[in-house]
Amino acid sequence: MPASDTAPPLVRILLERSKAAVGFPQPGRPYRVLWDGGSHWMWGPLQAAPEAGETWQIGAWGDPATAEAAASRAAAGLGGAARVVQVRGDDGLTRVRIHWPGASKAEIRTRLTALGFGDAVPVAEDARVRLSGSAGVPVVGREIRVVPWGEYPTACGGGRYRGRFVLRASGGTVLVINELNLEAYLRGVVPAEMGPLAFPQLAALEAQAVAARTYAVAHLGEHDDEGYDLCDTPACQVYRGVAVEHKLTDRAVRETAGIIAVYKGRPIDAMYTSTCGGRTEDAAALFPDRAQPYLRGVACAWDRPMRIKGSGTPSGWMGLEAFFAGMTGTVLGLEEPVPLSVLMARLASRCNGRVIETPGGAGSEAVARALLAAGGLEDAATALARGDSALGGLLELGDLFGIRIPEPPPVVDRRWVEAAALAVLRLQGKVVRETGEAVPRPDGVGIFPRRAPHSEPLGSDPPLYERWEGQWRRVRSAEVLPGTRLERYRAGRDMVALVVDRSGGGGDADRRSAWRSWVRELSWNELGRRLGMPGLAEIRVTRRSASGRVVGLVAIDASGRRKEWSGFAVRRALGLPETLFAMHRVTGTDGEQRVRFMGRGWGHGVGLCQNGAYGLARAGMTYDAILRHYYTGIGLVRWDGERPAD
Repeated sequence: MPASDTAPPLVRILLERSKAAVGFPQPGRPYRVLWDGGSHWMWGPLQAAPEAGETWQIGAWGDPATAEAAASRAAAGLGGAARVVQVRGDDGLTRVRIHWPGASKAEIRTRLTALGFGDAVPVAEDARVRLSGSAGVPVVGREIRVVPWGEYPTACGGGRYRGRFVLRASGGTVLVINELNLEAYLRGVVPAEMGPLAFPQLAALEAQAVAARTYAVAHLGEHDDEGYDLCDTPACQVYRGVAVEHKLTDRAVRETAGIIAVYKGRPIDAMYTSTCGGRTEDAAALFPDRAQPYLRGVACAWDRPMRIKGSGTPSGWMGLEAFFAGMTGTVLGLEEPVPLSVLMARLASRCNGRVIETPGGAGSEAVARALLAAGGLEDAATALARGDSALGGLLELGDLFGIRIPEPPPVVDRRWVEAAALAVLRLQGKVVRETGEAVPRPDGVGIFPRRAPHSEPLGSDPPLYERWEGQWRRVRSAEVLPGTRLERYRAGRDMVALVVDRSGGGGDADRRSAWRSWVRELSWNELGRRLGMPGLAEIRVTRRSASGRVVGLVAIDASGRRKEWSGFAVRRALGLPETLFAMHRVTGTDGEQRVRFMGRGWGHGVGLCQNGAYGLARAGMTYDAILRHYYTGIGLVRWDGERPAD
């Protein structure tokens, strides 16, 4: 890591391109200002703005003293309204020019003629930036360097940044460029691209740090004509400065400091996407001009089958009620059917509740009242539930705390009572349900609970079940992939049940993403407007990639005119989150024709999948393995600080 925020290697980040003034608002802060060979101190707050106006040349003289006299006469005659400069040329002539902001050509010519400079002519000159502060002489130049005093962050515009700044004039605008050490820059990139609160896995953030560093190195000098390397938006990669820095992403940057991904010795074009929908895409399919051997589509999963061994006797498929009742029997030690009064007594003993008389064959209201009493939940039902009955209170408590209770049958039977008793045990915290993913561990298969900081062992031979669409069955063993969803029920330290979810999706590493699936509907007229075809008659997919993404689309209007899109242009045309979608026409309730888009993923789908990297990290994959998974055939090296050759 660098000794300071301005230690090499440096990167130049465009923060803003503004026609209006841009401020450095910290009052009283000193800045060393350098421009066109001069330098002095200024004190904040500073304000930089493009300086528009007419530039005229009043003459060119071989004698510097004559030029100096002309310049002095013009400055005295024009006062503070205009700026007078002398430009020494390679031809030995000193040209005297004036720059007069806000004045018209007619006004300038009249004033100059009155001063004896009737031969003055307008000249083309690069735009300039004017920088002023609370103290210190204002500065005007084509490029102004602003070096803040001290190592603490500098407020600029709406953010705070490390390093120093360059102000450049360009086409009537001022470019604000943040110049800082590459590693210091990454501290404001990694958390902006992959927030540590949403992705709290060090290996995933390390992979993002290397990808972001590699992307920056590969694109150094790309905008040399305007004096910067990268912008701070998603068009390059997002940079938010000090405001987003976090100790976990700082650690990811620090522990991978200097490391970049290379292919045949050169930094790769490290493209990355938010959510790839289960498989990344070949760059050639979406961005033909960025096709590379290392940007190949891969499965967003860790293809490493693992086997979980269970205990007990396999069973046939059972419904929710039977599955819950079986767990109640395990927790309460009900090895065989017992009278309802015995069940309530054991439940009360486990929950520190009280037992009330429940006659055999009691109705649902009496049973619910007995369950609440045995579970010590009477006050909770009274205070939190709004129902006017014991059964309503029990059901509402389950709804409030996300605990399923099977629908009571017309005549309450024993199995329903035992299933409802499990809800009471869970409401009291005596049984805990946790969801997570299967992950490899040195001691075998583990579980990574959803809100836990690390994985945990499953223990030996847990009571193992498989679930499929609301049905459960007990099994002796189950093969899973890293990332397969697991559900664990625990009573204290004892495992009551471990459930493998067979609902589909396998081990997709990005399955936790909110953008794993999405739906959009557009009216036929709105779709036509988006595509620039108001008389839209037909739209169809003409080509899909190997991953299923739409990379060819055609629309035809009523006159037979055709418009076609290919690659990433499909997404831009439709305005959808991704090109991994299917579409079909539907008729709304109002009779209007609509198109329904059903899709997966968010972004372009090329390179590293951020949500997938997080899933792979949770499954135990290291950052270097994650990078090699998404970028085919790469190596990892420590960058020597040299800019890539053209």
